[in-house]
Amino acid sequence: MKPFLGLLALCFNALVLQAQEADILIKNGKILDGTGNSWYYGDIAVKQGRILAMGKLGKYTATKTIDAKGLIVAPGFIDVHTHIEDDERRNPAATNFIYDGVTTVITGNCGLSRADIGSYLRMIDSLKPSVNVASLIGHNDVRKAVMGSARRDPDATEMQRMEAIVAKAMQDGAVGLSTGLIYIPGTYSKTDEVVRLAKVVGQYNGVYATHMRDEGDSVTQAIEEALTIGKEAGIPVEISHFKLSGQQNWGRSKQTIQMIMDARKAGMDVTIDQYPYTASSTSLSTLIPDWILADGNDSVKARLSRPEVQKEVEKYMLNRLKKRGLKHFSYPVVASFRADSSYNGKSIEAVNLMKGRKH
Repeated sequence: MKPFLGLLALCFNALVLQAQEADILIKNGKILDGTGNSWYYGDIAVKQGRILAMGKLGKYTATKTIDAKGLIVAPGFIDVHTHIEDDERRNPAATNFIYDGVTTVITGNCGLSRADIGSYLRMIDSLKPSVNVASLIGHNDVRKAVMGSARRDPDATEMQRMEAIVAKAMQDGAVGLSTGLIYIPGTYSKTDEVVRLAKVVGQYNGVYATHMRDEGDSVTQAIEEALTIGKEAGIPVEISHFKLSGQQNWGRSKQTIQMIMDARKAGMDVTIDQYPYTASSTSLSTLIPDWILADGNDSVKARLSRPEVQKEVEKYMLNRLKKRGLKHFSYPVVASFRADSSYNGKSIEAVNLMKGRKH
């Protein structure tokens, strides 16, 4: 018995000694542990980059102690909707995320990523960013790599090539497929095409994240399409920046949220994200008819050089304004136009006035 007690005492002493030593000790914070439980006061010991213990850790010592009195201590937030494809090169410290408590970001949203995910992730690793980075494979870039800006369905060979690109991306570390079905060339795709690619993602336990085909008048049809893709592919669905665009659609959120809740009750894994402001950031190309943008820049310029096409586009844009209860293009502001920086910060209306145009 004595040898056993002696061994037990040695083990206990070793555990106490180990428990008392940490690299970082965060004390006196309000701990929200991410489980859904209520917050509680406590301490957190960290050793070699991992949580060693949580609770009342009065006997612990550490190389660095942080007094979190009056502060909330929580796991790093995961930002599921970012577009950081080039930002990490300029700011690998990612201070804009870190200062807000974000420690993991998901990029490649809205159908926009790099077609070569493996190369992109290797570049990210070489920068040693201060946040964890995961990427979706963007449908638009996959389609563009195979079909350019063609306004048609893929043929059998093109479909197989797109499936191969998605499979390679998943093998290289992508976490799922994203679509931007209001953007060129994704807007030219049909539901079946996306389902085919989503099924490839399902083979690697990936997710489907979508900037839906419509967030305004046809939002319910767009939600149904997103849910259909997830059901047929057998993968989780994440609907990006869930909202209702246009004053005429205000109040429909009870219906759209109920659609999500009904899908979840039926056993589907579907989630949504939302931003807490009334503005949006996108390409000006979304304001003009999608057929104008088909087949590359040269074709676009040729179409827009024709006066009758210009009038048709103008009519289309003004009709969109009317639907939103607006009378002029003072609401969208150019954030960045590389070809002419004098446009930056100006509304479309201001640019037209600068150019001597009436609209």
